[in-house]
Amino acid sequence: MPMTFSRRDALRWSGAASVATTFLPLSRYRAFVRPAGDKLQTRVLGRTGREVTTFGIGGVTCLVNPGDTPVALIVKAVKAGVTFLDTGNSYGASQRNYGAAFRALNLIPGQPGYQAALRSRLFVSTKTGMRYSIVRAGAPAAGPPGRGGSQSVLDELKQSMTEMFGDGEGSIPDGAYVDMMHVHNLNTETAVDAIFEGLANPGDPSLPRVGALACLVDYRDGTNLTGLNPEHKKWIRHIGMSCHENPSSVMYAMRKDKANIIEGLMCTINPNDPRYFSFQTNALPVAEAKNVGVIGMKLLADGVLYGKKPQYAGEWIKTVGQPGKVSYEDFLHYTLSARGVSAVVVGIGETDPNNDPERDQFVADLAACQTAGPLSPRERRDIEDRVAALHGTQTNFFQRPGSGLQPPQNVKVSRTGNGPVEVSWDTAYAGAEPIVSYEIFRREEMIARVPYAPQTSEEPFRFTDKGMTGSYPGGLWYRVGAVDARGGKADSMTVLAPSVRRAG
Repeated sequence: MPMTFSRRDALRWSGAASVATTFLPLSRYRAFVRPAGDKLQTRVLGRTGREVTTFGIGGVTCLVNPGDTPVALIVKAVKAGVTFLDTGNSYGASQRNYGAAFRALNLIPGQPGYQAALRSRLFVSTKTGMRYSIVRAGAPAAGPPGRGGSQSVLDELKQSMTEMFGDGEGSIPDGAYVDMMHVHNLNTETAVDAIFEGLANPGDPSLPRVGALACLVDYRDGTNLTGLNPEHKKWIRHIGMSCHENPSSVMYAMRKDKANIIEGLMCTINPNDPRYFSFQTNALPVAEAKNVGVIGMKLLADGVLYGKKPQYAGEWIKTVGQPGKVSYEDFLHYTLSARGVSAVVVGIGETDPNNDPERDQFVADLAACQTAGPLSPRERRDIEDRVAALHGTQTNFFQRPGSGLQPPQNVKVSRTGNGPVEVSWDTAYAGAEPIVSYEIFRREEMIARVPYAPQTSEEPFRFTDKGMTGSYPGGLWYRVGAVDARGGKADSMTVLAPSVRRAG
């Protein structure tokens, strides 16, 4: 059943969130004490075209003081002007907490006093862990069920809608929608292949399975190509994906996404990310090239950067920063300065009824996100170095270890008759430094340098060796190397060119 939370509770809990509070030092917390009509800092979320606040609250860790509730925090955030609200089907009671807050704020369509204008300003983002929308009898098992026994992406979409906007038991009011549904934890290429399965012909009854994207597209566009949306509902505005662990999987997803269905990427971005398989040097350039909006998460490595054990567990950091450590502002500014980032989501483990920024993580984090200007490469590197010295580097337990610069993938050499040789390759993977160029070698001679570009489709990069036609004594072989910003190099294996066709 839905959590009981009245409008009186909403006003009591939100307190001074929407009015100026005089005790806050203006130089540091001006954003929070702004006049109630002033806007918080916003950025456009990629090709969604939606403006979202740079600061958003994370649904999985909306925990606050004894006697307080996550519902109060959501109300406080909305009344303070925050528009990016994150949750997920696997986050326990989080969606029900949002439902209680939305009822208190009159954000339920069809109810008396519905605040349609406020709802249109909010960007409510949830997640599904399901990979399929249809699994027919006789097909192999589709993986473990979700929370509440969900078996398909539609089960979880319905769960999100009823818990946030309905009665939590199945009812969904007309006019309700979520702004983005992320396919959650896309950490392998196998998972990516699963969600794309059947996308080209989702209504084919001979398919043993149809992936999650086909159903999400139906509920975004009001179509019924899968047969799962006979009422032509439009419950989703945008579709995204999230990943804690493996940049190559979301890069693969963006390459496969010919129709540009995926408009959002939520991923790990913190100062220790470059010491792992880095999202910043790998996935973010592709997202930027495809105008996929990026939301940064795990800014504090799930709290490990401030002392939590490196594991998912019910343990929360209860302070606003820590003495002798890198400041929380630096962590927020670092992530907001990464290329293409529109917003950050931050879990809140401590609030204060008086909005004291020395005690209230929400107030402090919100204010820091209003003062976050672009950081120079030197400033970003300084934060990375201080974090390594003061917090250590073994923090991102959820992220794949770094393996340095990796060479271009799938290098191939082709030739038609005695004509020029064509060399093709797929993307290399960066280490801590971004890739700046590819080098093409014929035998041991470098014959070309190609500026780096993100690979945005399944079409490989190509280079034609126009200077090589006819026969070549001893044969021809090629390799392709990647070069990063600090001069690091990684070369592919050598590939032999086809023998020339003999005349006559």
